[in-house]
Amino acid sequence: NNSTGSWEFLNLKTKSRIRRSHWVKMKTSELIVNIMNHFDDKVERTPQEVPQDPVQELEPVAPAAQPVEQVTEQGTPGSAAVADVIEEQPAEAVSEAPQTVEATAQEAVSSRTRLRSGESILRPSKYSMATKVDKRTIIDPVKKQAVEKAEGDEVDLILDGLKAVEIISEDDVEGKAHNCHIFTVDKTLANGKFDKCKSRIVLHGNEQDPNLYPDKSSPTVAIHSIFVCLAFAAFQGITEVAKIDVKGAFIQTPMEGPPVYIRFSPQLTKLIVKRFPQYAKYVNSKGCLFGKLLKALYGCIQASKLWFNNLVRFLKSEGYEQSPTDPCVMRKIKGQKIFLLLIYVDDILVIATREEIERLRARFIAKFQWITMEVGTTHSYLGMQIKLFDGYATIDMIHYIEKMLTEVNSEKTFATPATKKIFDVDETAVVLNEEERKKFHTLVAKILFLSKRARPEISTANSFLCTRVTKATVEDKRKLYRLLGFLRGTKDVVLTLRPLNLKLEAYIDASFAPHHDSKSHTGVAIFLGNALVYVASRKQKCVTKSPTESELVALTDYIGLVELFAEFIAFVTNSLVQIPVIYQDSTSVIAIVTKGGGIVRTKHLRVRMNLCKEGIDKDRFKVEHVFTHKMIADGCSKALENPDFRVFMNNVLGIVVK
Repeated sequence: NNSTGSWEFLNLKTKSRIRRSHWVKMKTSELIVNIMNHFDDKVERTPQEVPQDPVQELEPVAPAAQPVEQVTEQGTPGSAAVADVIEEQPAEAVSEAPQTVEATAQEAVSSRTRLRSGESILRPSKYSMATKVDKRTIIDPVKKQAVEKAEGDEVDLILDGLKAVEIISEDDVEGKAHNCHIFTVDKTLANGKFDKCKSRIVLHGNEQDPNLYPDKSSPTVAIHSIFVCLAFAAFQGITEVAKIDVKGAFIQTPMEGPPVYIRFSPQLTKLIVKRFPQYAKYVNSKGCLFGKLLKALYGCIQASKLWFNNLVRFLKSEGYEQSPTDPCVMRKIKGQKIFLLLIYVDDILVIATREEIERLRARFIAKFQWITMEVGTTHSYLGMQIKLFDGYATIDMIHYIEKMLTEVNSEKTFATPATKKIFDVDETAVVLNEEERKKFHTLVAKILFLSKRARPEISTANSFLCTRVTKATVEDKRKLYRLLGFLRGTKDVVLTLRPLNLKLEAYIDASFAPHHDSKSHTGVAIFLGNALVYVASRKQKCVTKSPTESELVALTDYIGLVELFAEFIAFVTNSLVQIPVIYQDSTSVIAIVTKGGGIVRTKHLRVRMNLCKEGIDKDRFKVEHVFTHKMIADGCSKALENPDFRVFMNNVLGIVVK
């Protein structure tokens, strides 16, 4: 209890401060409650030993083994025959609106965990490089046969393999039966190679009543969490990891709550009856079949939440525990070894020893019947091509860039992604027509997806273009084409994570009032032992009066994120992390946050100053000075030109200049 009357708690194992968002309510008995209620009574009591009942811990029940139809590993015969799972997720929004994590009901972890780390951080959306197939336009008989096989495989999986739907008569439907449809896609890997043709039956979840499912959101692993774990793996010298893909993940999850009924269209009914003639007697006068969902079919409002809870329960029974800062990262400690699992819906990246990988393979097969597991040094994961080497890892999206550039009729190349006038807005410029504006919007969204993963050096230019997608002009289009020209000339560049240690360092900078509305621009670059794990380039939310104020706003906007990074790294490494260092090039800001005092213009800024000073005084982080020419985040707060941009690019991409 400090002088202000607020409480602070320390983790006795790591000796680190526990954030309020991670406090867990103590489980008490009636005896303890009575004692606490009378704690302040002025009655002298003779100390007594209070007998306590032993607490019995529940042993996790191992899942029963189930028959396996087919399990393959990358590089072994038969792998092409195993159907994969494609998650249909909405595309990543251009404006990065805040989102919160709704924790599982079993966990006493605050749902505000990630929101408090930096409100404008979006979780990555699933990116599956897939092209929708229109069966009506197919001429090639081989291709048509492949699509028909994919559709048949999906029907077999739903009705027979996983028994996700029970076919019933229309009279047995209680309430509303929701419609569904089937679609087919050609799926490719991050390197552009064809993977497989896959069909999926999807329920129309928009017909469900959302009020019946108040707890329906499920998290996905953050990109910066992936980078931290890959950097840690590289530091440990790990060169081989695994990727697990659970076939039909959602439809392996039992339904919970009110019963959900499904109506199959006449076309889909014909396909079902063709493969399962015994269901012909259930077809109604309109040629439709009806069913009751036994498993969480794709498209259901609650499907993703049910699957995530099911997966987490299973992994906890295997000895893994969730990170309090990212619930999609799970850790297991065995002796001196640390195993990590990164969860993105049904795609699970495994960083562990070969022995643990093989053990997980057997346990996943026993639990989920059909899985695919790839073990090696190279993996296609969330649109990224990840490669591990001795002491470092690389991430590239070369095929993604090449495919994007085919949509642009230009062959020009540029040495930098933008000029120093990137933030200037010409109010007299001609506005693009709606067709051109939509194309502009699409390209900017694709570049945003790229900048968040493999090309952080383009974040500054693209952050401005994101603010122009609803009102793009000819001038904005020229800026976009310059950025694309830079990517054309550097498409083979890769991001390298080469950690020299596990020291957490953050560079936070601000450019004063470069925008037409006089708002400043913040740039952030966070490193784990020289390996970049996070980059941000964002327009500030408020107008500041001086460069010092803009630097203070930038610093205080991200100190919470730096603290969360420290907590996450402590979880991943299972060790006490050095006090993180935040570098600033403004000596005036350093003075007011370390010494206090001075004249603060508003209460809002005074709160920011004292918030940072409190963190420094309590050794939660340090703020140290760095000269401007060594401020790496300078390239995230403003557009640089060569040679400064080349230095910035080498720093964030981990390019070693000989």
